[in-house]
Amino acid sequence: MEIELWSVVAEPEALALAGPGATLLTGTDAAFAVGADTLVVIGRSDSDAAMVLSEPFPELVEQRLAGMLRPAVHAFARLPGGCLALGIARDTELSYRRGALHDIRLRFETPIPPDLLGQATPGLDWLDLAGHDPVGAMERFIAGWYAGIEPAGELPAVTGPAPLRAFHRAAAGRPEVYGRSCRIFAEPLPGHPDGLLTFGQEGDGVFTLLMESQGADPRVFYDGLSDRLLPERERLAGYLLQATLARAAMDGPLGGMAFVDRPQARRVIAPLRRVPLRPMRWPSLFTRCYAGPGMVVVIGEDDADWYEMYVGVRQPGLLRRLRKLGLDWESFTDG
Repeated sequence: MEIELWSVVAEPEALALAGPGATLLTGTDAAFAVGADTLVVIGRSDSDAAMVLSEPFPELVEQRLAGMLRPAVHAFARLPGGCLALGIARDTELSYRRGALHDIRLRFETPIPPDLLGQATPGLDWLDLAGHDPVGAMERFIAGWYAGIEPAGELPAVTGPAPLRAFHRAAAGRPEVYGRSCRIFAEPLPGHPDGLLTFGQEGDGVFTLLMESQGADPRVFYDGLSDRLLPERERLAGYLLQATLARAAMDGPLGGMAFVDRPQARRVIAPLRRVPLRPMRWPSLFTRCYAGPGMVVVIGEDDADWYEMYVGVRQPGLLRRLRKLGLDWESFTDG
């Protein structure tokens, strides 16, 4: 098992680096996994060159680090959205006071990028709701991803089905939530020949988004992607969640777009979780969403050999892993 430097993973995945049968322990604001030849430490770091852990320590941790054959120490910094991989400690320094272990200082070969420390990375609590409550998932995602952007003032009353009203409440008038690639209108518009309501439009006007005028969770259609109306696979609630994720990946200030082959796509999404909804029909005919702490990836399949991929992140450091994959980026912005 290998976790790339500066990647953000869940705590169980970090602790699993110690190997099968490892002993899991906790200290003051830290967690440990002690394996046969590996010790994993999850703590907090305010320095770009070292992590300092404070007493008291589990006895087994002290025994292993004070022994003649010290294990390799894999360190992770605990963030709000997961655990940041700091790599293997180059040096482990134990400090004693009055015969008792007072602190442990871990030093690293590669300084920790300052922009990664103390960052508030949005978590994945919303993803647990996606399969059975896509509206709740959408609301939580927007609240976390756009937490630093103030609402745009008091909103007028919005009509339409409950999922659409929930989207507008969560968006709170912020242009960043409405995006550019495919906008949701402030009000659904009548007048379509089939009695459908128009509630959005692709950024360049290639298609409009339609929905049934009746029902709590109406069906969604594209007008302009085909010579006839093209139904979306998910109804409005699921569509709005996936469209919100797609805008985060396609329209955000940090991220990129690339065409990737199947092995490259697998490497990109390996540490991520798939959103458990049926594929969207845009921007590709089979478009799936994946997410990790502070990251959204949208991968579309139109061709058997190549995929259209969009990546959005909340922190520049989250792009370091992708930069190392050698992808041929059409666009890439990391701050």
